[in-house]
Amino acid sequence: MALDIFGPSGVTVSGVGHSIGAATLIALAGGQMWLGPGHRVDISADARLSRLALLAPPTGFFQAQGALDTVRVPVLTWVGSEDNITPPSQIKWLAQVMPDPQNLDVRVTDGAGHFSFMDQIPPHVVEPLKDKQLFLREYSSEICNFVYG
Repeated sequence: MALDIFGPSGVTVSGVGHSIGAATLIALAGGQMWLGPGHRVDISADARLSRLALLAPPTGFFQAQGALDTVRVPVLTWVGSEDNITPPSQIKWLAQVMPDPQNLDVRVTDGAGHFSFMDQIPPHVVEPLKDKQLFLREYSSEICNFVYG
């Protein structure tokens, strides 16, 4: 619905998403999202998406053979070294299975956790980064360069 509101037909759009939002963007870019054997999530690809910036993406939804074969847009993916929800191994796997690895830029931030990408973390979470504001400025700038570059 957001694409329909903000990205009228004929306009290209860059998607930026965190966690399950990042997984949804992969599906919208053509990935086949699965909840388990025989349980594919019915999300149609949207040709308006021209780039994806994925923050702490859970890639387990795309483990089926060929699930990422049609994802052809440039992707910047970022995860924290201390993320125990979507650990760096998930985006390293993504780098191995993407059809065009040159379209994938993988970043791992030392000391960052799953929620470090959020301005305000959930109340029960302790922020592992020492300088969160610096990290937010740096990664936001990098994403803007990717989206507009």
